[in-house]
Amino acid sequence: MVDRPSIRNHICSPRNVISFLLGLGLLVLTVRSVTTVDVDAVLTSLQEADPLWFVAALCLFQGLGIVRSLRWQLLLENVGYTVHGDSRIGSITELTRIIYLGWFANCVTVARLGDVYRCSVLHRSTDADISVTAGTVLTERIVDIAILVVALVATVIVVFWGDVPPAVLQATMIGTGLLIVVISGLLVIDRAGRSFDRWLPSRVQRIYRRVRRGTVDSLDRYPQLVGYTAIGWLFEGMTMYLVGVALGVDLSFGGAFVAALVGVLLSTIPITPGGLGVTEAGIALVLGWVGLDPTAVAAVTICYRLISYWSVVGIGVTVYAIGLWYPISLSVNRRTRSTDQL
Repeated sequence: MVDRPSIRNHICSPRNVISFLLGLGLLVLTVRSVTTVDVDAVLTSLQEADPLWFVAALCLFQGLGIVRSLRWQLLLENVGYTVHGDSRIGSITELTRIIYLGWFANCVTVARLGDVYRCSVLHRSTDADISVTAGTVLTERIVDIAILVVALVATVIVVFWGDVPPAVLQATMIGTGLLIVVISGLLVIDRAGRSFDRWLPSRVQRIYRRVRRGTVDSLDRYPQLVGYTAIGWLFEGMTMYLVGVALGVDLSFGGAFVAALVGVLLSTIPITPGGLGVTEAGIALVLGWVGLDPTAVAAVTICYRLISYWSVVGIGVTVYAIGLWYPISLSVNRRTRSTDQL
């Protein structure tokens, strides 16, 4: 069952409230710094947006949850957990509910606590080892960053050949740095893990071995893993592009893709909940560099964040409330491995 007070306590903690206010402050500063924006023109542009294209963008983005659920199911199968839905709605629907709970928690808390919360929900629902599932989520982050950086660098070369905006360059450097760190960490866990854990206390050693199992073993069937991840990032870029279509602005797919990926990368910075304030500033800078006028930049940024942030908050609240009356209904079959006896 969903742990009702846990996420509520994190949301209401002083640290999280301060971070949320900081994000709102950064958002206000971003808006005020764009002195050439005509507020009335922006409101007119939003009012004249094509609702069908906006709904298409919204539905496409929400479909990302299903793609992420399919990927997580694959990772869990790789470590020996075959997930079954105990209700008529099926395992993918239940995993998608958990994914949305994690997204919601990431949008309203700092430090990516939604990933931890997601592992906790699965553990409470199925009794799956929380350390092993945490390893699968760590693998998600590693693959996410790897594919994101490769896609971002390739698209930046095409879109900004010879004239890379500082904001895009900095975001790319941050992503490259994160990629180097996570790959180095994965290599250390894989190559030196078995000898390293001998120096750990026995209780920590057990947890470490299970996390290591969840991380290293879940990398099996990596072509499918890469495929699901690439489709997810493609959905992000297409969402931004469809927002541009809905608003009738001249936004190329390459420019939309770069802006969306920079926004995703900035949203992972654990300063404000869901990158609030930081993400909007980065997206606005990129959209300005691809040639949109200030009114179009503001309108696209607002619409995109309505989908990628505020719709997640709204749906997350709904999913959380439903979970109070209809708990997650899943079970797992465990495939026996030698490491299961740790």
